[in-house]
Amino acid sequence: MDFPKIEFTPMTLEENIEIVKWAFFEESEDLSVHNYTIQYFPELGDINLNSKKEDVYEIIKDIVTKEYKKYKQKIVDESARYNELWNEYNDKYFYMLTNFLGVSFPKNIKKINAHVGLIPIFPRYLDSFSFSVSTNLEDWNLIKVAAHETLHFLWFEKWKIIHPETPRSHFDTPFNEWKYSEMVTDPILNNKPFVELFQFTERGYDSFYELYDEEELVMDKLRNIYSTNDSVEEKIEKGYQYINYYFNKINKRDNIKR
Repeated sequence: MDFPKIEFTPMTLEENIEIVKWAFFEESEDLSVHNYTIQYFPELGDINLNSKKEDVYEIIKDIVTKEYKKYKQKIVDESARYNELWNEYNDKYFYMLTNFLGVSFPKNIKKINAHVGLIPIFPRYLDSFSFSVSTNLEDWNLIKVAAHETLHFLWFEKWKIIHPETPRSHFDTPFNEWKYSEMVTDPILNNKPFVELFQFTERGYDSFYELYDEEELVMDKLRNIYSTNDSVEEKIEKGYQYINYYFNKINKRDNIKR
């Protein structure tokens, strides 16, 4: 069976700038994207947040352009290194993942574009089956990121079969379907057969590991659901029912407090 290949290619300067612009102003409670951006580009921490957005954009453009010119060859070299690293895993992983989820890649998807640049976060683009990563990832971390992001592509292909009524917007933050898709990578990739292929421990966003349902971690409950011998469809449904129940309960509680 033929599977699409991940191809790592250098991002353009303009693409780098646009991601950093978006990340600097992103305010999602689950992602801490703005903070990651400041950590990656410390000079951005000096910006007055009351400044006009157009002025901030110009500062971001200048800072990213300076760094991009300095590390342009590094981006090219890292793209080549990432391709060599991932090539060993591509077909093995996609064979396991398609079998686990019981779903195939769309027939028109022959290549998954992975853009490499100077970026603080790694966005994925479901509609184009592509994602972005930064330079300087250790070998294990590059494999982890590639596995995590491409899991999302097949996860939502499966999701559209089970829940065709779900609006496309719910596949992104802040909706429960998005939260569930980010949480479920842990119980999937940290279990067989994937632990026998990879040398990393999958972990989602830190904020999800701070959630408690009474005295039990929400992530532990989700892991328990995925450790059963149920079919993957049953696991997906039981996990979704639980995550919906939990977040709806939390939202109701927060609304009462207000």
